[in-house]
Amino acid sequence: MSISISKAQKKALSELESFAGDNIAEFNVVSGVLEQYGALLQENIAKYADEKQVVASGELLKSMASEIERNGNVETFRLRMLDYYDYTNQGVKGVDSSRNAPNSPYQYKNYGMPKEAKESLKRYILSGRAKISSVRRDVALGIGLEKKGVRNMNKKSLIDRQVDTMAYMIKKYGIKATQYFNLAFEETFKDFEVVMTEAVGEDIVITFESIKKK
Repeated sequence: MSISISKAQKKALSELESFAGDNIAEFNVVSGVLEQYGALLQENIAKYADEKQVVASGELLKSMASEIERNGNVETFRLRMLDYYDYTNQGVKGVDSSRNAPNSPYQYKNYGMPKEAKESLKRYILSGRAKISSVRRDVALGIGLEKKGVRNMNKKSLIDRQVDTMAYMIKKYGIKATQYFNLAFEETFKDFEVVMTEAVGEDIVITFESIKKK
């Protein structure tokens, strides 16, 4: 997908037909171009998320929504995503190691994990996309887990033990930085200044045209 000024212009010009009296179509080309950038950004985020293998449950991508807000003559582009989008972008330092994300502003402070997060890990494991070995072969689980929130392992089902394993490893070593969002953003807006300058110029022409139609 590429950004098309002509596409936005045609849409804006077609909308002029519905304006009458004192109504003037302003900034329609800019709005149309921003809408295209919103769609392109979502497309690139999905591409890099898949390339960097950060897609687990799929909820993050499903949560994406772009919108254009207008306040007077100011057009504002907004992209909404779940709050944790930046954890897999910049990564998270682990409790015991920061190797996966040495420059991240985030860090786990303990080994606790909310029930909702564990349920998400369980769904991820059951989907078959997770790479996790049997708990019995995971040497890491034998190191002081009684003090780190993983207890009564022998009484748990295999899937629950696998969830505990993954939760422990995530908290211990952190989440690897992928820069998927930064890469998508840079690719999407690499020519933003040039394109928007042209779009604003087209808006001025269209506004004059609408004034002449009065």
